[in-house]
Amino acid sequence: MPPQVSDEQLGDALLQSAQYGAFPQDEHVASATVPSTALPKLLEVVTKAREDTKNQVRQLSREAAPDVDGWITQARKLQHDIKRSQDTAKEIVQLAEAGKENMARVQDAASKVSLLHTEIAYNESLVQTVEQLRDISTLLDSAQNAAVNGHILHAISTLEDADDAFKRLGPFMTTRVVGVLRNKQEQLKKALIETIIESWSGLISVDRASHKISLHQLIEREAKVDINTTVEALVKLGFLDNLIVRLSRDIDKTIIAPRLAMGADRVVSSFEVHGDDIQRAGPVNDGSIKTTIGDIQTIAEYLNTRLPPSIVIPLSHKIVPIIASRLISNHLLPAIPLSTEGIPEFQESLSYVLGLVEFLDELGWSGQSRLTEWVDKSPEFWLARQKEAAIAQVQVMIPKKVLEKKTVERVETQIVSKGDALHAGDDQEDDWAADWDGEGEDETTKEQTISVEEEDMSAWGDEVDIPDEEPKEEVSKEKPSDVEDAEDWGADWDDEIDTKPTTTSNPTAKAPESPNSKKKSAQQKAPTDQKVTLRETYTVTAIPDAIMDIILQVLRDVDALNSADLVKSAISPASGGLYAIPSLLLAMYRATAAMHYSKDIASNMLIYNDCQRLSDRLRLFLQEQAEKDTSSTLPQHLQPSKRLKPLLEADIKTIDGFGKRAYGREMESQRQIIRDHLEDAQGFQDCTNVPFATVCDDAIATTIDRIGDVKRQWQNVLSKSALLQSLGSLVSAALTKFVNDVEDKADIAEDESRKLHGYCVSLSTLAQHFQTEDDNGEIRDMAGVYTPNWFKFQYLSEILDSSLADIKYFWTDGELKLEMEAEEVIGLIEALFAPTDHRRRAIAEIRRTTLTRHKLSTLVNELLHRGDENRIPFDILINGEFLRTTIDQFLTKNGINAEATLDVEYTRALVPPLNVTSFEHNDWVSAVDVLSGVQSGQERILSASYDGLLRVWNTSGDVLATSEAPNNGGRITSLKTAKWLSEKKIVAAGLDNTVRVYKYDDDTRTITTALELFNHRWGVEDVAVHAPSNRILSASSDTTVSLFSSNAKENPAAPSNLLPNSTAASNKRQKLSKPDRTVPARGALATFTGHNSPVSSIIFKPDDATVAYSASHDHTLKTWDLPTATCVDTRTTGHSLLSLCAIPSRNLLATGTSARHITLVDPRASATQISVMTLRGHKNAVVSLDTDPSSEHNLVSASHDGTVQIWDLRNVSAGGQVGEGLTGESVYTIYRQSWDGENVKSHGEGAKVFSVCWDRQVGIVSGGEDKRVQINRAIGS
Repeated sequence: MPPQVSDEQLGDALLQSAQYGAFPQDEHVASATVPSTALPKLLEVVTKAREDTKNQVRQLSREAAPDVDGWITQARKLQHDIKRSQDTAKEIVQLAEAGKENMARVQDAASKVSLLHTEIAYNESLVQTVEQLRDISTLLDSAQNAAVNGHILHAISTLEDADDAFKRLGPFMTTRVVGVLRNKQEQLKKALIETIIESWSGLISVDRASHKISLHQLIEREAKVDINTTVEALVKLGFLDNLIVRLSRDIDKTIIAPRLAMGADRVVSSFEVHGDDIQRAGPVNDGSIKTTIGDIQTIAEYLNTRLPPSIVIPLSHKIVPIIASRLISNHLLPAIPLSTEGIPEFQESLSYVLGLVEFLDELGWSGQSRLTEWVDKSPEFWLARQKEAAIAQVQVMIPKKVLEKKTVERVETQIVSKGDALHAGDDQEDDWAADWDGEGEDETTKEQTISVEEEDMSAWGDEVDIPDEEPKEEVSKEKPSDVEDAEDWGADWDDEIDTKPTTTSNPTAKAPESPNSKKKSAQQKAPTDQKVTLRETYTVTAIPDAIMDIILQVLRDVDALNSADLVKSAISPASGGLYAIPSLLLAMYRATAAMHYSKDIASNMLIYNDCQRLSDRLRLFLQEQAEKDTSSTLPQHLQPSKRLKPLLEADIKTIDGFGKRAYGREMESQRQIIRDHLEDAQGFQDCTNVPFATVCDDAIATTIDRIGDVKRQWQNVLSKSALLQSLGSLVSAALTKFVNDVEDKADIAEDESRKLHGYCVSLSTLAQHFQTEDDNGEIRDMAGVYTPNWFKFQYLSEILDSSLADIKYFWTDGELKLEMEAEEVIGLIEALFAPTDHRRRAIAEIRRTTLTRHKLSTLVNELLHRGDENRIPFDILINGEFLRTTIDQFLTKNGINAEATLDVEYTRALVPPLNVTSFEHNDWVSAVDVLSGVQSGQERILSASYDGLLRVWNTSGDVLATSEAPNNGGRITSLKTAKWLSEKKIVAAGLDNTVRVYKYDDDTRTITTALELFNHRWGVEDVAVHAPSNRILSASSDTTVSLFSSNAKENPAAPSNLLPNSTAASNKRQKLSKPDRTVPARGALATFTGHNSPVSSIIFKPDDATVAYSASHDHTLKTWDLPTATCVDTRTTGHSLLSLCAIPSRNLLATGTSARHITLVDPRASATQISVMTLRGHKNAVVSLDTDPSSEHNLVSASHDGTVQIWDLRNVSAGGQVGEGLTGESVYTIYRQSWDGENVKSHGEGAKVFSVCWDRQVGIVSGGEDKRVQINRAIGS
């Protein structure tokens, strides 16, 4: 039961709640029940509190009463001030209103005063203006009186004064009275102008009707009028220039033009001078330049003596250029002689022109400089005229000469050998048709298996007819450079690739039987030199000889210009420019030949023959001219053999190319026609069924007829050998189409086979076109010589009519494999014969004799279902040996029976390394290393150089960081080796005997020295690093190996006698070059001795970092136990060891030697043979080795012979020297690349390779004597 709460407590709680809103803090009071008996007590408490509050309020009011009274007093005072301010404001407003009225009155008075002043000023100005108008009126009256009295100059002067007075009127210029005076002035001025022009017309009279001009000094009018006064007046009025221009036109039209130019009536008019008159007269009797220039001088003298200088000088500016232009165009240019005989007369004409110039100069005239320039440039004009004439002559000559045809003979003498193919058939045969250019080549080669269509193009650039018949003549793709202004008008015809019909090998150079004959080489006699003359005739037009006649005339003109009579003439300097004319003639010929030859049925062949004829004559001309120039009196720079040879040699190439393209276009056109005829047979499908059989028969017949028609068209044009060769190309195209169609048939029935064989027999009749007669009068079939695929076609014919055994015999014992690919024969067998065991065995036998590595690789890809875009090149190993021949040849070589079981293995082939990029240094690059596997695209390449600096590169060739020069007392010593220890640390050493640990920061792009390790007395040749243990091995020329730690605290103190400041001199240098910071110096953990010569290379054992291997110049390879610092094994070889690397998969060590080979050594104690394998191929010392990170079989080596070679340890063979084990050869050779992309093959001279590194991502990185880091990427795909 809760305790009782008193009424007083309840009252207090109620009062606190009412006054302050406070909640009772006592829990009992808050939860107590208020009984009705407590209400009186509660009311009492509340009433008492209310009364107390009232008393307090009253007390406060009594105390604050004085302050309230003061506030009331201040408020009343404020109201009084406000009222007073309002009254003041009203007074201010009233005063302002009164001021406005006064201001308005003042402004009104001021405006009235201003108006009065303005009126006064206007009246004064009006008075002044009226006075000025009176003066102007007076001036105008005075001018009028002067004009009436004939005082023209005074009148003009007075008018000028009046004009100045008008300008001073200012704003009154627009008044009516001024307008009246202005009108009077204009009328007066107009009258004066009319008077003056009338006077001018009287003084200078032009009568167009009678073609007469009269010039007077003085005329009589109301007053005397002289020309000087008139000119002065015209100058003041500004009319003189216009009148002089009109006068020049009148003189030209009336006198000069009729005299210097032929009019519409084809007559040149003369003129006569009588006193002051000059008048056109009758026709000129003497049209020579001398007479013409004399008449010009007469005109000039007439004008100069009758006109004042104020007229004649400006007039000369207008009239002399007109005279010069008409004289040049109508007299001087036509007078340019076309032959050298007219040059003396032309030279005399030039002297007359210069005399005219001097005469005009004496008169003080101007404008005659054009005549002087023309005389100076007369050699150029003469040369241009000669070129125009020569081109015009060619344009006229070609349409006529193309109709004239003749037969010409080409003779060529060459020295050949009795052992040459020319005498292969008969020692007594001298048939010149061996070869147009005298070459004979063996055509019974494997290359004949190439598509005939492709062979047709091989020797032409775009097209050829007989493959391998003559050397591929390289036709310059560059157009001959322009000589002076000899523009190549035929340039548009040179867009196509040059083509030329190759000449045929001597028929006697080929065995007439077939390629099956292989005994002739044994029957040939010993080679004996013999001179053979080749002759052949062909048809040409008269164009080449006509062009040569023009060229020879050019040479005669050059001789004439440099003769004693003309050598001092003005035209003589142009003689050298004549040598540009031959190029122009040949360009014009090329540009227009196609149009002019088009009417002939064998137009392209005629173009070809003409081009051959022209080029032959040009070559002969150059030879003969060179002999003539030996006794020529011409200066050397003008001798034709010197000036024309480079030009004509370029033109000969161009004209040969033009002829080849014409021949090529014709051949391709004819081949396409033949292919179209055969295309009608639609692949000879259903050739035994009507109506398709008739279509196929017609296709064969029309093809044979077409070739016969073409022969008839060409046989009177082409030479015999060219005709046979061209027909051979057409027959080859037909046979190729037929053979391809037959081979494309999937199934050939027996009746179809007989039908196709019949077609072969029909096509074989084309051999009649290739029958030639030898020196003994015997007819020989040369179809096999001139048609590359003739024997293939003959074999096809035999296959279509043979049994399976016969076909197999053709392949194994015959020469079918020389004409057809194995798959072609197999396809024909599958189409001709049903599936049987005999067919299967025959196909297997054919494939066995042709399977090579490439074909087996293709087969593997097909078995793996890899498409063309995903194919992988594979190497094939049979019984552990690489296949490099056919399987048949491999079995024969190794004595393996064809029925034996073979162990065949395929492996991804190594693709030839691609040269990716190279980085240039300032000195030799001694070492390279790659940091990869950190992040894709973030590979870092480290290079050490003989300039003593390290550089870090990215794969784009950017230098990210370069090390600081080491503190070597001011000396920069070369670095020999460098390795990445981690992403942040690099180890390098060199000729200063010190191993340094560098800190690399990829963010700040810096390389700083962090630790220097001392223990060697001579230079350090190599270092090896083991990142997990922070261990470093160094090999030195002092015959020792040292072990260090990259952690400075683990190494002992450095030997004081090995520090850079160990001597007084080095200490002084060290002080002079003291760096800003101190690099810690430490000694070695261990020193390994035992070698007797410099140690060249050192490595850790790949799977055990407590074992190391070292190679030395003392011929030994030592194995070291690092914890005990002892040598546990020594292997002695026969040569100095220069490099070393481990091949963990084979437990072998590869060592590069000074004997130019690589020796693979088994370092295990149980090994019974030191040299397991020897790799040969380098031509100098092998100084660096590395393994392929993606293959356990590949090795890369760098040598002083300037190459990096890649080796596959499976590519070996037995039979090496005693003690060398197996022998291997390199797979690929990487040459140093020059900046122009060419391989440097100098056997190491200036291109020695010092270091190589093979990285999975970057590729093969090498550095060397060429101051470059080269990257080659070998992608095994």
